[in-house]
Amino acid sequence: MEINKVSVGTGELAYCTFGAGKIDLVIEMGLGAVMGEWRQLAQRLSENYTVLLYERAGYGSSDPSPAERTPKNIAWELHELLEALGHENKITLLAHSQGGLYAQQFARCYPELVERLVLLDPLSPRDNEFRVRLTRSEFKKSGVDKTGGLRLNLLLVRLHLGWLLRRIMRTAPPFYYCDGFSEEETKYILAAVSRPQTYETALREYAAAHDERLLGELASPEGFPSIPLVLITHDSGIEEQEICQFGGASEEEAQKIETVWQELMGEYLSCSPDGTHHRAEHSSHYIHLTDPELVCKVLAG
Repeated sequence: MEINKVSVGTGELAYCTFGAGKIDLVIEMGLGAVMGEWRQLAQRLSENYTVLLYERAGYGSSDPSPAERTPKNIAWELHELLEALGHENKITLLAHSQGGLYAQQFARCYPELVERLVLLDPLSPRDNEFRVRLTRSEFKKSGVDKTGGLRLNLLLVRLHLGWLLRRIMRTAPPFYYCDGFSEEETKYILAAVSRPQTYETALREYAAAHDERLLGELASPEGFPSIPLVLITHDSGIEEQEICQFGGASEEEAQKIETVWQELMGEYLSCSPDGTHHRAEHSSHYIHLTDPELVCKVLAG
C-alpha cells in the first residue's frame, strides 16, 4: 500500500487512494480497523470509483488525536482530510459497524458533501438499548460490549506480550473471516494489534459512542439530510450460530439478541425517505470480507 499522510490540525491522518480522478467514495472503517483489512475491497471498488481509504486518528499509521473521540470530532477530522486533499465531488460514504455512526454524523454536519450513505451492519446510536432489553446474562453472552476485550488486549501489549496477541489474532476477526490477505496486509494488521494506542483509541471511541450526552441528534431521524441511505445487514441464521458458538448462548437467547440487533440497525431506514435494505446472505458482522460481491453490486446499483 502506498500510504500518504496529511495534517488535519489534531495530527496527521494516514490514507490511501485507489483509482483516478476526484474522490467520490470514502470508506469509514469499524472500531480498531486499519487499511490492511479493507485494501482488497477498495482496490476492487476503484474500477468504478475513486476511493479514499483512511485511518482514523490513533489507528494504523495515523497520529493519535488529543481531541475527544466523539462522532462530531471524528466527522470534523474527516472533513479536514477531504479539504486538504482538494475534495470537489459529492461523496458516497461506505461505513462499517461503528464507522456507521461517524458516517451518519458526517452526513448531518456536511450534507452538501454527501451523495448517499451505504451502511454495513452499522452501530446504532441507541446501542445501549441492549442493556435495557437483555438480561445481564444475555448481555454478557451477546458479545455486544467490547470494553473487556479491548482492556485485556491493551494489558497484554503493555506487558510486552504482543507476540502472544498476534498469535491469538491470527484466528480472530478479521482473519477468522478472510484467509486471503496478502503478506503485506497481514503484517500491517498484526502490527496494529501490537500497539497500545490501538486499544487506547478504541476504548475512547467506544466510550464516546455509548455516551448518550454526546450522541445528541443521532438517535432521531429529524435533521437527517434528504439523501439515499442503503442498509446492508448480516444474515440472522449465521449470526445466531456465532452467538451460540462464541458467547455460549442458547438458541432462544441468540434469537432474542439477534432480534434486538436487527431492530436497532433497521432504525437507520427511518432517517431517509429513500432508504433500502439488503441482507448479506453469506455473512455475519464482517460483510465487507464475506460478501464483497454484494457490496460492489449495491454500490453499482
